[in-house]
Amino acid sequence: MRRLLTDLGESGRTGALHVGGTPGGVFYLVAGRITYAESPACPGIGERLVSSGRLNPQTWRDAYAEGRDTCQVARVLLRDGWLGQHELALRVVAVIADATHVLVRQSGAPAWFAPDERHWLGELPRVEIDARLIVPPRQRRRPRRFATTTGPQPQRPPPTGP
Repeated sequence: MRRLLTDLGESGRTGALHVGGTPGGVFYLVAGRITYAESPACPGIGERLVSSGRLNPQTWRDAYAEGRDTCQVARVLLRDGWLGQHELALRVVAVIADATHVLVRQSGAPAWFAPDERHWLGELPRVEIDARLIVPPRQRRRPRRFATTTGPQPQRPPPTGP
């Protein structure tokens, strides 16, 4: 699966790489870059936005209904001010990373590429096909914890001048 994704990325392909088997799923690429990935084993962007409380269910349904046929759900969410571009991009990257982790583990699963097939979310976020994306969650770097002091903090001298 990794080699197939790399080949599609290097050749700049646009379309959907369908992965069979259980649980299966789809990678969506535009010009060789993953723009979305989904698998029944992972929650998608809509489910994540609603379950986190970031969007109410009706707002999500309205945006999805308006943008799905033209593959512009992301643009609808941004246009109407429901999400900021960076927030949406970060949330989509998390969806892509989770689905990618599941899908690349299916090395023997059948896969087929559908040229020019697009995802209903649209092209807002782009992720390079990169080995770092495929690192299992347990091997990802953990955030550093910084020591905190409980004693008095050093005082800065008062500013001088005008």
